[in-house]
Amino acid sequence: MIQEFFIAFIQAGLPVGLVAYGLVWWALRNDYLGEARTTREIEQESRLRAKDKKARKQVDPVHRKWLSLGGGFYGVVAVLTLLHIELGEVRDFIAGFDGVGPFLDRLSVGMLVGLIIETIRNTIAALTWPVYWLGEISSSRIWIWIIAAYAGYWAGSSLASNYSRGRS
Repeated sequence: MIQEFFIAFIQAGLPVGLVAYGLVWWALRNDYLGEARTTREIEQESRLRAKDKKARKQVDPVHRKWLSLGGGFYGVVAVLTLLHIELGEVRDFIAGFDGVGPFLDRLSVGMLVGLIIETIRNTIAALTWPVYWLGEISSSRIWIWIIAAYAGYWAGSSLASNYSRGRS
């Protein structure tokens, strides 16, 4: 069990923590989260802004995606899930061609429509990330992975908040 927690921390907690730190630090630096300074306030403010379409339009595209996917912990994991799915598909897409010539030969409106539909499907999968990751993680102790991911989120958000408060 300790070994699985260590693996979960490396594969889930660390990435979630790094992304949370980056998103929260940038959001606080640019006043996207108002006066929020504690992890709890950051979570609450990001959820409120996620529901406010007008507030979402006033932020950069990365934060807009975070907020549109729920903000807070849920949104961070959704963003990571979307990146995981999309980067895997881009890798597979590029690997399917032997070069620029074959790619240009197969380039069509149908291909572009297919890419758009796949992006919509991937966004839905990201929004339902608990279901996606239940299928991806082969463990009978999924709760360890959730705890590791939330611990990473909490640590990253707290560090960003503390850094932001120290710089103000």
